[in-house]
Amino acid sequence: MEGKVNTDKVFQGERLKEAREARGYTIRELTEKIELNNHQTLSKYENGKAIPPAEVLYKIMNTLDFPFNYFFEKENYDDMNNIVFFRSKASTTAKLKKMHEIKIEWVIRIFNYLESIVDFPQSDLPQIEEKEPSFFKPRDFEEIEEIALNMRKRWNLSNGPITDLTHLFEKHGIVVSTIDSNDYYVDACSKWVGNRLFILVGNEKASPSKIKFTLAHELGHYLLHHNITKEEFNTKNIYKRMEEEANHFASAFLLPAEVFSTELVTHTMDYYLLLKRRWQVSIQAMIYRSKELNLINDYQASYLWKQISKRGWRTKEPYDDVLLKERPILLKEAIELINTHNVKTKVELRDEAKLSADDIEAIATLPQGYFSQYTGKDNVIFFKKNYSS
Repeated sequence: MEGKVNTDKVFQGERLKEAREARGYTIRELTEKIELNNHQTLSKYENGKAIPPAEVLYKIMNTLDFPFNYFFEKENYDDMNNIVFFRSKASTTAKLKKMHEIKIEWVIRIFNYLESIVDFPQSDLPQIEEKEPSFFKPRDFEEIEEIALNMRKRWNLSNGPITDLTHLFEKHGIVVSTIDSNDYYVDACSKWVGNRLFILVGNEKASPSKIKFTLAHELGHYLLHHNITKEEFNTKNIYKRMEEEANHFASAFLLPAEVFSTELVTHTMDYYLLLKRRWQVSIQAMIYRSKELNLINDYQASYLWKQISKRGWRTKEPYDDVLLKERPILLKEAIELINTHNVKTKVELRDEAKLSADDIEAIATLPQGYFSQYTGKDNVIFFKKNYSS
């Protein structure tokens, strides 16, 4: 063993690997950053074949921005082998996907820690029966329409627009987190534990209508693809079909056929703009939905898509700046509740969550610098008992 850290806990090499991958470093890149002689030494640290000396560990902590106790906490890493669904561009790299896989695991860890202190809303998603692995069977779109409609009924929703989908999800026990990953390759990823769904929105700067559709898309994966195997997940044509099914679910859930069909009285772009203000769904999603429901023919759809391109609306549509910007509050309110009622100090919350302050603030949508607003020191100056102003 190389060196020894003065601690009763054992250094966890898996945590070092996770921290490195979360920051997007290769082994060689991190080796250079912390000025190790060779990358094989870092590999030994990650594989548990060596323990970093104290001075090396401090370099790792400072470079990767992780607290000391992060590297000494044993976790159940088997859970990280579960499938994480991605809504992302085809060009998304494996490195970027891995970064998001780790971060959604952090969302789950923070939730589990906070749940040991506060009561969260119970998950009101159907408990999907765990089945023996079987070959993937595509869903027909009529079945998906019915599943979407039943989900609305389960939550006592009308067939009209959903104003704040994030709040609706949190109210029914779905945990949503948003991060600014400074890229436009990953819209979101999701994972579930039992019937508790966790969603990490990877591009919080996306338009409100796009984020709304993305959230509904991830709900679709939970309801439609609960028992998918990793082999099927990694099969290109099956994955493509699952994405199509999740998209269809999102369309059906956000734009119920009966009401949307009656409201689409004309097919001009100006009228779609009017409907966007009402339904808070993108014009492009409504065009897809119109075609799905045979409300427009191929010629009309082609004309509308050409108009979208001609007006430069593929990436940014009108009203994107005025629609409600949904923000999750579940984790944020839990942390603030614990702190304001003096159950835990900010320092205790930060240390016991075992992540950097910046990471916790980002995952829980807390204001930047939230944890630096408190020093952890008790007051030493008080007013005199007999003082009166």
